[in-house]
Amino acid sequence: MHKKKRIIVGVVLALVVALIGGLALALRSGTTASDITKEAAEAVVNQQLDALAVAKASQLVAEKNHVTVNEISFGNEKDIILDCTVKTVDVHGAVAPFYDVFLSADERKDGTGMYKSKLHFKLEFEPILMELLQGAEEKEADCRIYLYELKDGLVLYADNAVVNTVFGGLRDMEAEIENKNTAIRTNPDGTTEVKEFESGNIKQGFLDCLEVRQNEKPDTASAFVRFWNKQQKTFHKNFIEAGRWKTIFKGLWTTIRLTVFALLLGIVIGFLVAFIRATYLKLTKRGIILKILNAICQVYLTVIRGTPVVVQIMIIYFVIFMPLGIDKFLAAVVCFGLNSGAYVAEIVRGGIMSVDNGQTEAGRSLGFGYMPTMFHIVFPQAFKTVLPALANEFVVLLKETSIAFYIGLGDLMYSINAIRAATYTAFMPLVASAIIYLIMVLILQHLVTLLERRLRNSER
Repeated sequence: MHKKKRIIVGVVLALVVALIGGLALALRSGTTASDITKEAAEAVVNQQLDALAVAKASQLVAEKNHVTVNEISFGNEKDIILDCTVKTVDVHGAVAPFYDVFLSADERKDGTGMYKSKLHFKLEFEPILMELLQGAEEKEADCRIYLYELKDGLVLYADNAVVNTVFGGLRDMEAEIENKNTAIRTNPDGTTEVKEFESGNIKQGFLDCLEVRQNEKPDTASAFVRFWNKQQKTFHKNFIEAGRWKTIFKGLWTTIRLTVFALLLGIVIGFLVAFIRATYLKLTKRGIILKILNAICQVYLTVIRGTPVVVQIMIIYFVIFMPLGIDKFLAAVVCFGLNSGAYVAEIVRGGIMSVDNGQTEAGRSLGFGYMPTMFHIVFPQAFKTVLPALANEFVVLLKETSIAFYIGLGDLMYSINAIRAATYTAFMPLVASAIIYLIMVLILQHLVTLLERRLRNSER
């Protein structure tokens, strides 16, 4: 028996040691980059720098520049540190004197009255920039460039300073253009005037003429650490950057308000329809008004329960409310209130019909009329019976409000989709929305549980 225990303890210790060793190996950053010749480093650097050029003008600059590696050293992040000399053309010096010529261009309007796009500006002025760069003076500067050794090979990291040096002051030029709000325009008669920018199309079109791609610093850590770092960056990009968490809370507040108002409207409609339907079924003598009301309720229940809610909200807003200029939020409240009311009505009607007829007869024998009997005797008993089903309907209503973004209402899902469109990521925003909805549902279920407990205590 003791021998078996020692074997089990030994196996457990071996597993623990293996686990610790595996974690240590996973967290270890690895060895430094391997040796590389100056010629090989130059080839990699020039090739990857040329790949950063996007526009025709920046590609022209990339053809003219050349990086020479003077000295190689090695860092502790699998990085190769290259002290280089860059021969390029003076982009800033060639273009800066013509800022006012470009930026004071007329913003032509098309037939719709819209200003021409940045693409139109780029197509018109890009050939002029190409001519300026053809005659630009050559310049030489020193800079430090980093290569990182990854599994796929050597990867260049060019920060803004490197891009600015290699492409002849491009980043300095971009900053100057971004900060300019006026330009001096020379009229055909020789007079000058100060022109203010009415749109960003000229600025952005100017910058697009010399667009250069910016790359990120490679992550040379272990696979586990890289994964963790990637998740942190994704989280920051989706929720922290540009204050996107505020967008989520704004959409959440809209969802909560929409759910509450739709819930109140659904309860009112549901109980009213349930009362009419139950009265019609219980009474033997039915007046013409009761028959008409029951027919209207039946049509309402058939239409609402027989059509998808997404179709209902689009019909209510785009066909009925939008031509009248009524707000999207009100349209969504009416749609979800009507939809929920149909299901609440059938739930409550079933609860009323489940109450024994003897309860109604007992109320009548005590001198109550039909209405007091229903409200003081039948409804309270029916409510306790249908409360779980009603709670489920309220949960369904909360989740159904997520389709309100189909009409452009800024609810939670609208905010999540806006983040997805801005960050080009889907996993983290959608998971965040699922968690938020789950938390709201759990809170609602907890409140219903408390209400059920109070009702049981009142029975005792």
